[in-house]
Amino acid sequence: MADYAEDVVAATRALPRPPVLLGWSMGGLVAMMAAGVCGAVACVGLAPSAPARATDRAVPLRTGTFGPDAYGITSSDLEYQPTMPDLDREERRIALASLGSESQLARDERAAGIVVEPLPCPLLVVTGTADTFWPRERYQNLPLVAKHLVADGASHWGLVLNRRVLATLVPAVLEWLEEPAGVTER
Repeated sequence: MADYAEDVVAATRALPRPPVLLGWSMGGLVAMMAAGVCGAVACVGLAPSAPARATDRAVPLRTGTFGPDAYGITSSDLEYQPTMPDLDREERRIALASLGSESQLARDERAAGIVVEPLPCPLLVVTGTADTFWPRERYQNLPLVAKHLVADGASHWGLVLNRRVLATLVPAVLEWLEEPAGVTER
């Protein structure tokens, strides 16, 4: 996970001004990890893996990879995707085409708990009411100060691929960025 965050920080060094970091799922946690280091002006986590208050050193850290079946995606049938109930056929096709192997070590590190220091920038956590992986309730004990936005009817995948959800979600996130507690400098 630290490698992913370091890659984000390195990419921000080439930018002409401090960024707004946005990440989805594991990438949301990576964005939070990088935000304090790279001087981000704001951070948006779309159903992010939540940071922990402490790391559980008893959780084994394994190398290797795992596949989409770990998230309940066991078929390539566009009609049968129970984790994507709000996506239309084309959105599901895009989701399935994006799947690949993921790092078991990064998954285990998240299970053990990634501690993120308080952010020097505003944080927005976005969840979907149809997200069974990362529903709003999972952030009740978030160790960071955050504003929350809930996307009605959005699954985990819907936060990034459901065009109908994005039509209302994108303006809401942009509005948050314009709030006095949001980004004040671009």
